[in-house]
Amino acid sequence: MRRVAVAACLLALPGAAACGGGSDRDGARKAAEGYVRTLGKRDGACTCARMTKGLQREFTAAVVRADARFRGRSCPPVMQAALDTIPAAQLRQFSGAKINDLKVKDDAGTFRYTLGKINVNGKVAKEGGDWKVSCCVPNAGGG
Repeated sequence: MRRVAVAACLLALPGAAACGGGSDRDGARKAAEGYVRTLGKRDGACTCARMTKGLQREFTAAVVRADARFRGRSCPPVMQAALDTIPAAQLRQFSGAKINDLKVKDDAGTFRYTLGKINVNGKVAKEGGDWKVSCCVPNAGGG
């Protein structure tokens, strides 16, 4: 299960989409913030709902490579299993994470948030008219 947690951190640390009106920038920010919040709440289903279909596939494939027991499962139960392996103190850091460096152009954007000393660079994209998290790759240090 430790490998599952590592996969969760690598692909999903860092998207139900931002709803309603507002600007694209507002929608992109809400998607990123909502994604981070649902990670911190240990909510696998809501976290996956905030991810693009492509990121969901990437995430589940990475977990399956680490642990074949998850083969054939959809994102929500795989994400939930991954989140359940992360200590509560680590997940609480997500509640204090702030979205920074948000840039939006057309139907895509980038953002960054910090968890302790880890900077997480993420991407958002419109999917079906809603903003969702499409990628994020953590890297240690200053970033």
